Amino acid sequence: MALLYIAASLLAISSKSFVVAEPSSTYTCNTFTIPLKNISAPSFELTFEIKTQWDITDWTINEARRDSATAFNGIAGPSTVTGDFDISARFCSPLNLKRTNLSQTVLVLTHGLGADKSYWDPTFTGGEEYSFVQAAVTAGYSVFHYDRIGTGLSTKADPHRVVQFPIQVEILAALTRLLLAPSSPYTSDVSLKSAVHFGHSYGSYITAALASAYPDLTQGISLSGYSGIFDFFNILIAGWQSRVAALLDSSRWGHLQSGYVTPVDLYADEYLEFKSPYFDHSVAEWASSVKSPYAVGELATLGQTPYDTTNFTKPVQVFQGRYDLSACGGNCDGVLNRTALLWPKATPLDISGYFPAGHSVNLHHNASVAFAAMLGFVTDNIHA
Repeated sequence: MALLYIAASLLAISSKSFVVAEPSSTYTCNTFTIPLKNISAPSFELTFEIKTQWDITDWTINEARRDSATAFNGIAGPSTVTGDFDISARFCSPLNLKRTNLSQTVLVLTHGLGADKSYWDPTFTGGEEYSFVQAAVTAGYSVFHYDRIGTGLSTKADPHRVVQFPIQVEILAALTRLLLAPSSPYTSDVSLKSAVHFGHSYGSYITAALASAYPDLTQGISLSGYSGIFDFFNILIAGWQSRVAALLDSSRWGHLQSGYVTPVDLYADEYLEFKSPYFDHSVAEWASSVKSPYAVGELATLGQTPYDTTNFTKPVQVFQGRYDLSACGGNCDGVLNRTALLWPKATPLDISGYFPAGHSVNLHHNASVAFAAMLGFVTDNIHA
């Protein structure tokens, strides 16, 4: 596979960036609106456009059929895109920065489809035990998590032509550069020396592509909801039974363009994200209540964007729920042997697929065990 090429971008930091402080007894968080200017990346012209529920149903059939790889890819040809985007983001760091040098490393977290940055720090009562952000800050690290374009409070750009895989990679690179810049306005006066990138699901593919295209921007990566294998995506697409979000629930999503789509109901959400008996139904209900519709261009372009991970030499962790549907077809036993082949030079490469969970590892029982393994990998291999 050819190395993913992402065009160089020009960044402009606006003096109107919006900042909200969030005090805590042990750590502090600031929420920002970060304006990115003239972000440029390769893109794709699509052969389809989603306007109605009939359209998204036909697209689901085309993507889920057994011969979709050869019969339908939805791509008419290559293009480029350049745009300005506002990114909603949050930076958290320990209050006692002197107790450890870990705070000079920022963990950059990228969420998956159907979610926003709250995946990493759930907002419901009792959500602390499912919060990777709180676990990481308690361990001494600084943390940055953000809403990808098309989700949460970030820019809702054209879901067919703009919100595609390559631009998401370029935005992650741009944000990382801003965080590591001297006197960055987005690090709450914490002087950062390095970044480690964490991804979940679609965010893991973005993170893997960043490691391929911009290895100097990261000291290591940790991936969940990921195998690097596309064999089981038709199971995901068929089971989601996606609908045009604005037509499904106009009170929630009537402001979105018709190319933003979402799983049909709570149980379609659960189908991908969770596995009984390893989760509480109330947690799945919360996740569904705060879900962010995804841009159809994101899935259409994921498998069409080549990037090469075989030359990445830094630490790589893959931490999988054993029963992950889209990554492993519902059972990771044996599947992750193929994942190891994608990272032959990673030093070290740590792959685990036995944690009792479905796709959304963070939202299952004993999430603290998963967090300890993820953070321990960073501490042992980057701060050893």
